[in-house]
Amino acid sequence: MSVPSAAIGTQKAPAVPVSPGLAIVVLALLLSIQPVTTDLYLPALPALTRSLGAPVAVGQLTLSALLLAIGCSQLAWGPLSDRFGRRPVLLAGLAVYTLASVGAALAPTMALLVAWRTAQGLAMGAAVMCARAIVRDLYTPLAGARAMSKALTGLGIVACLCAPLGGLLTEWLGWRAALLVLTAYAVAMLALVALRLPETLRQRNPHALRPGTLARTWALVLRSPTFWAFSLLTTATYGGLFTFLAASSFVYIGVLGTTRTQYGLVLLSTAVAYLLGTLLCRRLLGTVWPLVQGVALWSVLLAAIAWTLVQRHAEPEPAHAR
Repeated sequence: MSVPSAAIGTQKAPAVPVSPGLAIVVLALLLSIQPVTTDLYLPALPALTRSLGAPVAVGQLTLSALLLAIGCSQLAWGPLSDRFGRRPVLLAGLAVYTLASVGAALAPTMALLVAWRTAQGLAMGAAVMCARAIVRDLYTPLAGARAMSKALTGLGIVACLCAPLGGLLTEWLGWRAALLVLTAYAVAMLALVALRLPETLRQRNPHALRPGTLARTWALVLRSPTFWAFSLLTTATYGGLFTFLAASSFVYIGVLGTTRTQYGLVLLSTAVAYLLGTLLCRRLLGTVWPLVQGVALWSVLLAAIAWTLVQRHAEPEPAHAR
């Protein structure tokens, strides 16, 4: 995690030479690396599991290992970006992500695929963490919330395209083609950051990696009620979402008999709902935000409970080959 500022509520946005349009585009693309990495390959998940001769539970590790790596890696990427700057960390993370994407697409065994997906998750942590740190570098808190809302709208648009594209690629070219698209996305992001994004951190912290500094920072964060409120909300949201994503392709394709393209359209509906939610959030931000949080939290919890009940009562048959 990036070291918080003690005066975050009153600080002024620093003068960094980044145009507003470019900043939003970069933020949207950096945040979109997560749905690109997860949603685009989901229609291919049953096919790659069969192709590599692995059980369903092991195939699902390609998603759960990725997510665990994303979460844990940010604890290291944050202090590194405070010490050396956002730009070097972003470039390093995207370079590793590119190599891991090539390795995942060419993996001959499920064990190697899980390992490469874990490496992708570790590298993705740099992109996700730096995107949020750049918001803090460039904006005041309220302006940053609005900028994030715009960036998340862009993320929603990208997410809308990922699953249908993944379904079409898997149908036409096979599951490895869906994974190779991640490499193309990573190369494009690496070029954009290298050529257009300047350093946004005005003053690097030479003490950011000292154990005492890390301990004080984590203690400060863990004592913050705001941190716990947003963390629990995010945990509930993503817990329900990725429980659905990890099992949905096997249920829809293997049990319900949908094609990969049709399954991509099913996920398109969830991405559209997400996009509409970000647009609504932008209108409600700063007015009825606590109410929005409460409604969102309970909606996610009820959805997660409903999905769990469906899973418990469903008895999936083995996925049939296509």
